[in-house]
Amino acid sequence: MAHPYAPMGGSYDDRVVGIVVELFLRLGYVVGTFNFRRGAQGAKGRTSWSGKPEVQDYVSFAAFFMHYMTYLRANPRPDTSFTPEQSPISPVIGSADRSTMVAGEGSPIIILGGYSYGSLILRHLPPVPSILHPFSAPLPGSAASEVVLRARKLAEQSNLEFINAARDAERSKRKGHENKLSVIMGGEETSPDQRRSSREIRQSMDERDRKSVDIGGRFRSWSHRRGKEDSWTGSGSSSERDGADSKMQTAIPMPQIRYLLISPLTPPISTLAAPGLAHKPWNRSNDLELVGKHVSLTVYGDQDIFTSSKKVRQWAERLSSATGSRFEHVEIEGGGHFWHEDGVVEKLRTALKEWEGRVRD
Repeated sequence: MAHPYAPMGGSYDDRVVGIVVELFLRLGYVVGTFNFRRGAQGAKGRTSWSGKPEVQDYVSFAAFFMHYMTYLRANPRPDTSFTPEQSPISPVIGSADRSTMVAGEGSPIIILGGYSYGSLILRHLPPVPSILHPFSAPLPGSAASEVVLRARKLAEQSNLEFINAARDAERSKRKGHENKLSVIMGGEETSPDQRRSSREIRQSMDERDRKSVDIGGRFRSWSHRRGKEDSWTGSGSSSERDGADSKMQTAIPMPQIRYLLISPLTPPISTLAAPGLAHKPWNRSNDLELVGKHVSLTVYGDQDIFTSSKKVRQWAERLSSATGSRFEHVEIEGGGHFWHEDGVVEKLRTALKEWEGRVRD
């Protein structure tokens, strides 16, 4: 769930983000929040004018989250073994299996969400296959390999906690034992001497992708975001992984993707917040390709001072009426951008609960 505009105080601790997080946690979801790395909650730098670095931030976290969820084993048997040789995590899949990356009934359901500025960034994400492509065979020491390694390591830690909780529940014989987990993302999985420089990664990616589909061009800027003092997200200690110099081959099941947009920004505010994304105006965007083809929901208030409810309504009706569209929209009477008005938060929760009931169908 992506947060609102950082220069106006937006961060993953935002009140509306918290409302959404709390609701989906109670519904049994694993929820991930993150800060855009520039200017949010005291982070160095400032929010970009183009919006493109923030798109890459969302891409990196979404890829991390999808890998983390794939490796997570939330309901283990109490007698499950957990050692470095007997981890519950499925082994890394070879490149020959990557052709099977299609969503199916057994695939995890992932909801990509955003509120306000976060929903603006969400609307400009590439399709999920393009998000996952750089992680299928990441170069050792690259940002992509760090994301995969961190997802696996944190999933291992969470799985161990799940096993311990299952054993505690078995011993105590109590029903409904609840053990809420939280994880801290950040730090490095590869030692500094093994991490590749931006130039090395860029040259290697150029050589690898020169004859392939031009997806790499969108992600080449990743390498510029890495440095010894600049971690993928947040800060933390470094640790080494065995075999870090061998080329990683990973593949995960393609998740079933849903999109959730709350109080999406419209021009001129959206243009002022991210001029670099303004080349896709609302009436000529590829939103049908992104949110229209998936189970998606937009919730907005009719008293929003930053969002034209008329523009959102026209956009939403156009998407929902398209052939094959699975897009839904809810307009909350009396709702403002910050959802402070009397009774509107409960209406927001009701809209989300009703939609979630259809998400799993």
